[in-house]
Amino acid sequence: MKKIIPLIILFFVCLSITFALDLQGALKSSDEALKNVTSNAGWFLQWGNEVTEDWIIKILHEKWITIHQDWTSFNPSRDIRRDEAAKMLTLAIPFLPNGNKTSKPKEVSCSFYDENVAWSDLKEVIKQSCEKGLFKWSNWKFNPEKSITNWQILTVLWRMLYGMQDESNGHYASKYISLLERDGYLDNISIPQSKRDNAAERGLLAKLLVRVIE
Repeated sequence: MKKIIPLIILFFVCLSITFALDLQGALKSSDEALKNVTSNAGWFLQWGNEVTEDWIIKILHEKWITIHQDWTSFNPSRDIRRDEAAKMLTLAIPFLPNGNKTSKPKEVSCSFYDENVAWSDLKEVIKQSCEKGLFKWSNWKFNPEKSITNWQILTVLWRMLYGMQDESNGHYASKYISLLERDGYLDNISIPQSKRDNAAERGLLAKLLVRVIE
C-alpha cells in the first residue's frame, strides 16, 4: 500500500502538468486567433460586411480623424461639406500604407478668396489639403461651404494613394474610379454614373477612409 500511494501522487502530478500545458497551449492559440482577427479587420471591411459601422467610426476617432465615437452621432446620411471632407482626408494622410503620393505644384498658391466662408477651425486644414495636393479649386475659390461630390471624394482618395493622373480626357474622375475598382477599394460600394456628381454622404467617406488606412 505504501508503494502505491507515491505512484498515485505521481500520476496526479503528471496529470496536472499535462492539463497546465494544454491550457497554456489553448490560451496561446486564442491569443493568436485574436491577433489574426484584429490584423485582418481591414480585409473583412474590404471583402464583406463583418465589420460594424460603429467599428468604422471607432477607428477614425482613435486616429483623431473625427470627434464622434459611434455611427449614429457621426450623422452618416448627412451631406459633407468640402471643408469637412478636407479635414478628414488630410488628417488621414499619416496613416496611409505608403504615405501621401501627391504634392502641390510649385507655381500654385494656396490662398483662397473665400476661406472666410469655411468653419473657423478648418481654415488651416483647407490650406494644408491644398499644399498636399489633395484638392483643386476654381477661380481661386475653394468653395468650402459646398457639399463635396461622390466622385470628388474618390478622386482625392486616389491622389492620396497613388498621385495625380491625367484628368483632361472625359470626366476627371473616370480614370481614378477604374483604378480604385481594380485595387478593390470599391468592393460592395456602388455609386451609379447618374449620382457621380451628387453630394456625398458622410458615411461614404468614413467607409472609404477606413478601407484606405486599414
